[in-house]
Amino acid sequence: MNNASNLSTLADKLRNDVRSLVIMAALIGGLILWFAATGSTDRVIYRGVDQAWAEPGRVYLNTEPFGHYVIERNADFAAMKVGCAYDLSYDTKFGRHQRGNRLKTVRRVNLVGC
Repeated sequence: MNNASNLSTLADKLRNDVRSLVIMAALIGGLILWFAATGSTDRVIYRGVDQAWAEPGRVYLNTEPFGHYVIERNADFAAMKVGCAYDLSYDTKFGRHQRGNRLKTVRRVNLVGC
């Protein structure tokens, strides 16, 4: 009788531990998915197009602070004005050895002020 009670207690503890691990894994996975979907945002002052780089369909932005930003030639880019502050949302990269000077592909541009 005592053995059956101990096994039942162990089974309940194991079930609770597994449930906690599954919940923790789901929360971490959700957090990673959220970061991948929203990306990162930097607030910069747009100083014009970087003339040193030329690529069809894409424009390299000259910003303050400098940040290696690239954007597609689209309506967002056409609406940008030199000297205005913008929030640039770009794709987040995961993994080791991510350099601070990597190329950041801008997904959204939000005007903060001129």
